[in-house]
Amino acid sequence: MSFSLLVGTATSGQAQDQIEDLRGERENNRRDAAQVAAELDGLSAEDAELAVALAAIDAHIALQEAKVDASLEAIAAAEEEAAQARRRAADIGEEIEGVRDRLRRSAIAAFVGPGDRGFAQLDAGDLLASSTRKSLREQVIGNEYDLVDELRTKEAEQAEAERVAKDLVAAVEAERVGLQDRLAELDNAKRDAEMLRDQVEERVAEWLAVGSEIEAADREITLEIQRLEAEAQRIAAEEEARRLAEEEAARLAAEEAARAEAEGEADDAADNDTGSDEPGVPGSFALTHRPVPGVITSPFGNRVHPIFGIVRAHKGIDFDGDLGEDIIAGADGIVLSAGWRNGYGNTVVLSHGNGFTTLYAHMTEVGVSVGDSVSGGDRVGFVGSTGWSTGPQLHLEVRVEGIAVDPGPYLP
Repeated sequence: MSFSLLVGTATSGQAQDQIEDLRGERENNRRDAAQVAAELDGLSAEDAELAVALAAIDAHIALQEAKVDASLEAIAAAEEEAAQARRRAADIGEEIEGVRDRLRRSAIAAFVGPGDRGFAQLDAGDLLASSTRKSLREQVIGNEYDLVDELRTKEAEQAEAERVAKDLVAAVEAERVGLQDRLAELDNAKRDAEMLRDQVEERVAEWLAVGSEIEAADREITLEIQRLEAEAQRIAAEEEARRLAEEEAARLAAEEAARAEAEGEADDAADNDTGSDEPGVPGSFALTHRPVPGVITSPFGNRVHPIFGIVRAHKGIDFDGDLGEDIIAGADGIVLSAGWRNGYGNTVVLSHGNGFTTLYAHMTEVGVSVGDSVSGGDRVGFVGSTGWSTGPQLHLEVRVEGIAVDPGPYLP
């Protein structure tokens, strides 16, 4: 920083004034933004608000650090200039002593003179000699005047150098005061930034933890659906085997009765039924009803946090909804599971056969029980915000053999 800036001299023109005004306005704006950020309630603030607040404080810190560096440079430069001014004043002092010494010698030569050749020589009879002496004396006196002017000039230069040094020292002290204020402001900003950064890190950790819990919940529900489906298939197979056994027993009893009555007529064989069916062949599946009328707010697939940039899997689609709004079955099915699940909140799982299931989560209340048969369009629960939910919504999943797939292609 130059001496003219340090001692507060006028700037060079209106353009420079405007630049300084803009810099001051920018600093004030950053200071205001940092102050607002420091007052932000980290518990209730949104992720984006925290990130913006942290960026505002970091910008303020960067500006204050730059001003601290500039102050340190200015102080060093001013101290060097002050030292130079003091050295200049000392040099001029030596020059002044030299001029004074010359002035003393000149005065002695002009007014004292050697022995009996003083002013009495002015009375000598030789007028020419007297005129010569007078001329020499005037010359000596003229030289004294020059020396006096030189002395005054040197003294003025010395006074100016001392004034410059004094002003520079005062500017350094003022700059030091400003530096202390900036350092205090910088410390406060860094403390505020550290607090906000801790809150942001807590949010990141929370986001990661929830992601891990969601993955765990997904694995759990996958295994649970597979287990329930296998159990349902086992029960269905046992019921089918029992039905076939009962039919076979009835057929054999009928044959025995027919033989006893009709001497074993051959036509009776046409009434026999083996009860065998073709094994179920997996077919296509589609939802016949949209579970809620709300718009889709989050699609299937990986979610990238807009602020932190962290990726988290999303196993279904989210629909916007009103609290307490009816949730209806997307297709005919049997209630495989109904109740609370970690992460999902109140949840209903419907089995639709051929390995297809649908899951309805975050309900405020379930409306069915395990084993209930439902038709597409029947109410199975009510929109809520239970589990890991940020507001009233429906989280819908379609699973094949327990594995989540994109529900989009199955929607009506």
